[in-house]
Amino acid sequence: MKNNNVAMNPSLGDVVFSIKTFAAAMLALLIALCFDLTNPYWAVGTVYIVAHPLSGASTSKAIYRLIGTALGGAVTVILIPNLVNSPEMLTLAISLWMAFCLGISLLDRTPRSYSFMLAGYTTALTGFPIVANPDTAFTYATARVEEIALGIICAAVVSRLFFPRHAGPVLAARIDAWLKDGAELAIGTLSGRGRDASLQAATRRLAADAVDLHSFTTHVAYDTSGLRDMVGRTRLLQQRMVAMLPIVSGLVDVLHAFSKATDGKLTPAANELVARVTSLLSSRSPLSEDERQEMLALMEKAETEGREQQEWNGLLAHNFTARLRDLVQIWGDCLSLRQDIESGSRHDLRWKRFGTSFDRTPIHRDYGMAIHSGVSVILATCIATAIWIYTAWPQGSAAAMMAGVLCCIFATMDDPAPAMLKFLNVAIITAIVAFVFEFALMPLIHGYVPLAAALGLVLIPAGLMMTRPSVALYGLGFCVNFPNMLSLQDRLTLDPASFINSNSAMILGLVIACGTTALVRSVGAEWTVHRLLRSGWADIVAAARRPEGADFTGLLYRMVDRFGLAAPRLAMIPAEAAVAQTDILRDLRNGLNTLELQRHKQLVTREKRAAIDNVLSGIAAHYQEKQKKRDAEPGEELLRTLDETLTSLVDHGKSSAVESARRAATALRYSLYPDAASLVPKITKSDDQLVKEHAA
Repeated sequence: MKNNNVAMNPSLGDVVFSIKTFAAAMLALLIALCFDLTNPYWAVGTVYIVAHPLSGASTSKAIYRLIGTALGGAVTVILIPNLVNSPEMLTLAISLWMAFCLGISLLDRTPRSYSFMLAGYTTALTGFPIVANPDTAFTYATARVEEIALGIICAAVVSRLFFPRHAGPVLAARIDAWLKDGAELAIGTLSGRGRDASLQAATRRLAADAVDLHSFTTHVAYDTSGLRDMVGRTRLLQQRMVAMLPIVSGLVDVLHAFSKATDGKLTPAANELVARVTSLLSSRSPLSEDERQEMLALMEKAETEGREQQEWNGLLAHNFTARLRDLVQIWGDCLSLRQDIESGSRHDLRWKRFGTSFDRTPIHRDYGMAIHSGVSVILATCIATAIWIYTAWPQGSAAAMMAGVLCCIFATMDDPAPAMLKFLNVAIITAIVAFVFEFALMPLIHGYVPLAAALGLVLIPAGLMMTRPSVALYGLGFCVNFPNMLSLQDRLTLDPASFINSNSAMILGLVIACGTTALVRSVGAEWTVHRLLRSGWADIVAAARRPEGADFTGLLYRMVDRFGLAAPRLAMIPAEAAVAQTDILRDLRNGLNTLELQRHKQLVTREKRAAIDNVLSGIAAHYQEKQKKRDAEPGEELLRTLDETLTSLVDHGKSSAVESARRAATALRYSLYPDAASLVPKITKSDDQLVKEHAA
């Protein structure tokens, strides 16, 4: 009931957005009519397609659409005159081009992917209607580019000149909300509640938000607000957000192991560290240099107290302080970057453990799903074209156009069929409203102003729906289809047969797209999450097998990116499902620790290197087994190998490489075997003394 009330009571900003969008559409229609453009309704529909409440987002979307439309029009000019005498080859060529562009769009996964998708289906929109007149290919494609450009310019001008809403303040609010929720997550973890369902749900939400923030910053680059020049700092902040999640989740494991080893009572210094870091996170203030030195001394004391209990406790204490050090440094960087974004300053950043350069952001790419989606586009287009040719339907080109276009628009969804069915229902309703409007109301209208007023009675209320995510699809579908179904031009042509013919063909194309997608493309959220998991496991196997591929940054970002993609899907999967029980961040931490071993094994003696190689082989074998059977558990052999390796590393001196390898092996042990008994390394007295002297 609450959601319905919200939808029925739009805010002032929603009303302003709808009126602005309608005004831009009418401006585009007026200019198109004044210059006698071929299809003015293309310009009107384009305004609604690129409309966005944020000015920067509207501009970026408009630019990408114009680029894609121009490229698609160029391909039309190439294909139609050369293949028009071979309908089968022409259909296959257009279908393959759409599938190729859609695949690139799905793999790109940034706002610019819109250009690739547009380049694909624009060829269908401009190519199929002119197969009977191939000599008009250039003029028809050029006319579409002109009218799309007109709609884009009108939308951008009106959006920026009248009550513009900048992306910068929205971005700042999102950053503040993320930092607040991130601090609460870390505080909850330090208080021992890291395994609570509420905190696990918060981790998923923060992962999805952190990954989405990267795309949002693209819109800020097109904004006119003060934050536009801070895109680089915003990207750095987003990278710190991404890195913070595995650090916080790693604290869950080490706190569990540390608490178990100390019978539920951490050492005094460790408890004081928890209190200080909790206070730091709550205060939202940076750490002074004196406080930093005090905290470092406290960390050294915590490690000493742990070693005095037993060597395993010392290893856990070292990992605990290392994770806290990462958390404090990342949190300080987040606060500094937030201040930089607000004031334009430039702070030096402290956290550099996994590398900080994301110039070429490594993201997850699902090539299998891209191919799968391309195949569905080819099938839908070929089926619709076959019906058009077989029946000699005069307006059958509309079916061929819409079949492929609809498959492209909804290709990013796991199961596009329900959304496509909604779009189909909207199209049917829109066709009925357009029929009544055109044949009952349009004959009574004379002149541009009465026409605009009449259109406003329909389009302004529909535009309000575009501002609400729950009904945005209905509003967008109506506002885009309505002008096209009316075929708004400078002269009214009342031809019921043509109206029914063309719009029936369009609806048939939508039906074909829905049917084809439901049969060959739709997958469940659980299936998609499992594919994401398998990709992460494959990365870990590669990290364990190939030392030359030790890329911390790449693995970190790809796996957190996968976690961000999986997070909203996990919310739709029953909690008892096997895939929902998998801890993606734990796999990420195991992958990073595997890379840590690879990175430092060359710096230890050959004997110790052989022990590390055994661990790496065991890790690779475990994750290969998980690829075959996702609930596979690590075997006892790997536990023995880890224990032997840790024993050999404990008595090996002060070397930073040994310390890093020891830390990674310790983390792998308590992560993979959280319930295993404490390790009691067998070391000689002299070596033990050496460790104690240099452990800090």
